[in-house]
Amino acid sequence: MTDIIDLAQDQQQQDIAIALAARVPRTVGRSHCANPDCGEPIAPLRQQLGAVLCIDCQRDAERSAQACARGGV
Repeated sequence: MTDIIDLAQDQQQQDIAIALAARVPRTVGRSHCANPDCGEPIAPLRQQLGAVLCIDCQRDAERSAQACARGGV
């Protein structure tokens, strides 16, 4: 006999399956860094995730964004 918890779990699984089927596939990232001053290769796994910057340039970009957010431009 199914109870309300079982029904909720079934609905959740259906919702997850629908969301996964509807997702848009990511585009493949670049093979080399988009920073014109860099051009280093990007690791294949990061390419699959859609990366456009190498690790070092991504780190620098994130640090700059954090500094701007804190008002330390």
